[in-house]
Amino acid sequence: MDEFHVGYCITSHGFGHAARSVAVMEALCKLVNVRFTLATMVPEWFFLNSFSGSSTLHSIQTDVGLVQVSALEVDLPATIRELYDFYPLHKERTESLSTAFSDCQLVISDIAPIGIAAARLVGIPSVLLENFTWDWIYESYLQVYPELKNVISDIRETYSKADIHIQASPVCSSKKCDLVTSPVARKIRNERDVVRKKLSVDKEQRLVLVSMGGGGMQKFQPCCHNNCGDTVFLIPGMSGTDAGQEHLRFLPEDSGFFHPDLVAASDAVIGKVGYSTLAEIYHAGVPFGYIRRNNFRESEPLVQFIEENMNGVEIRAEEFLNGNWAALLPRLFSMKHAAGKRVNGADECAELLASLLNNL
Repeated sequence: MDEFHVGYCITSHGFGHAARSVAVMEALCKLVNVRFTLATMVPEWFFLNSFSGSSTLHSIQTDVGLVQVSALEVDLPATIRELYDFYPLHKERTESLSTAFSDCQLVISDIAPIGIAAARLVGIPSVLLENFTWDWIYESYLQVYPELKNVISDIRETYSKADIHIQASPVCSSKKCDLVTSPVARKIRNERDVVRKKLSVDKEQRLVLVSMGGGGMQKFQPCCHNNCGDTVFLIPGMSGTDAGQEHLRFLPEDSGFFHPDLVAASDAVIGKVGYSTLAEIYHAGVPFGYIRRNNFRESEPLVQFIEENMNGVEIRAEEFLNGNWAALLPRLFSMKHAAGKRVNGADECAELLASLLNNL
């Protein structure tokens, strides 16, 4: 079988889009023989833990996204400064990325415009994969920061040059595109009982996964939950010790545990509303205690999807930070897990991408 070489430009904005990209990469590897060149600031250990195929990582900044103070707070003035340093795209930065992609047959960009620009520079077809685009996000700040107008125009023009456009549900802003997929998520690897045993969680205990995305747990106060009976709280991305706190399980970022497995092993998940977390919970069918991100335009369409298609309870940001959300746990535990397998958008993406590669 011929080997294809695909470039994958992933937004440098957190682990969520990297998880979506890995899901697509794994699905594509099942259909064609492919190796990947990755461009992102997401650390290499994430791909080593998540992706079983062949890849080479180039650690470069691919976009700005939003500068975050925490998982729930955005620093808009700092974001504006970084945007004006990054856009219009620097020629040297684009040329450097195009060199990394020079022997690829196709470049996929998960919302990072520079991947599309680099592909065009060397005459390679490009694919835009998104559930939102950065120009759409920045539009919501125009009234306060009118100087964003030129940045938005530059980003939108670059996006328009993609040869193929895929939108992944839940879609924030529907546009004319080549494919709309179901939610895209990494697939569960290990059985629920196996994962819970590794975590030292007994069968009769409730397990709650508290996940705020990469580096998002700094303000979490686990001491608020000392009186939650037989409930165990699993906290990834937070260094600590559970000595003397039998209801807590801390996991460092690079723990070796596969996040979709942790989701599927849980009786409920508490976390901020973000694409990857939502998609993994959706496919696992687990109740979701979701935290809306204020001042971030993506939140509203995702919350709407949760309310229409998932079992969930909203937790206000202040409730999460002060620990009062523990009172909502009985309601979450009473919700049924969604039964049956759902169509994974990763497979739908892979079918289109495999067809593209085979026709090149």
